[in-house]
Amino acid sequence: MIVIICAECSRAPFGVTASGYFRCDHCGKEITTRDLVLDSGEVWAVDSAGTLGYFLPAA
Repeated sequence: MIVIICAECSRAPFGVTASGYFRCDHCGKEITTRDLVLDSGEVWAVDSAGTLGYFLPAA
């Protein structure tokens, strides 16, 4: 999985919150899955630690 880093601060990944949003571990910026811009075939995912990321399409 490729971790999605916050575009606001460029310092930390997003972690899932109880509200269903994803919050930057550094600056606190919150996003939803609707805010993600992924290329065709890429899919978002959350790992066991609650970190937001994505997978590339299979070759």
